[in-house]
Amino acid sequence: MKLTGVILAGGSNRRFPVPKGLVRIGEQRLIERLLEIHKSLFDEVIISTNTPELYIQYDVRLIGDIYPSLGPIVGIYSSLMNASHDGIFVTPCDTPFIGRELIEYMMRVHEGEPIVVCRHRGIIHPLIGIYTKEILENMENAIITGRTRIIDFLEDVKTRILTEEELVHIDPEGRGFININTPEEFKKHIGGRICLD
Repeated sequence: MKLTGVILAGGSNRRFPVPKGLVRIGEQRLIERLLEIHKSLFDEVIISTNTPELYIQYDVRLIGDIYPSLGPIVGIYSSLMNASHDGIFVTPCDTPFIGRELIEYMMRVHEGEPIVVCRHRGIIHPLIGIYTKEILENMENAIITGRTRIIDFLEDVKTRILTEEELVHIDPEGRGFININTPEEFKKHIGGRICLD
């Protein structure tokens, strides 16, 4: 099954002072690092965003939410609706340490399941994973009926959850699952000042 790479950059950003995808880490912005990885793996890449003016300079499709202000489930749904392929690989824009190896492994072990996500230290990470078009109707029903927490949605459809034991040879410390939601997390995991320039 061919997949479209999707970077979720549509969050409200309430706990961070600037758009997280545009923060510089070394020589690259977060979004640029993820785009580099995705473009090396997928022939179609989408940025899911409700602020396309922030990402217009990147040579990829920009897809906004079909239903506004309902969280990442709508970004996944909207991207899946618009993807040219039968499924998508989703990555949030605030995961600075996710590696190509984790994505490749998840794609390799994907055996046609509707959804593939990971569990690390007891926590399921639904925003790093594979979603296929066969779940579109279920997802739309969940959105329409207000069941918009993505974790709740995973309980309603067949989902393969990769365990920490399966992933230990790829990412033994689970750094790929670290996301940067606050300035404090940025300081803890990256250090230095938050910079857009």
